[in-house]
Amino acid sequence: MYRHWHRFSLGLPPFGFWFRGPGCFPRRDEYIRIFEEYKRELEAELKEVNRGLEELRRTTQST
Repeated sequence: MYRHWHRFSLGLPPFGFWFRGPGCFPRRDEYIRIFEEYKRELEAELKEVNRGLEELRRTTQST
């Protein structure tokens, strides 16, 4: 039975996985770009959560 290692992935191969085919492994700079983009998305989401918390605190203090 043939298993696919990428069944439940985020588009990135698992770390420590040995690639056998040519061109399968993303280059280091591609990994860095992907992770920097992911970091920016997380930071934006964190700012949105902080704004929501501040809004909730303001509405609970005024009641």
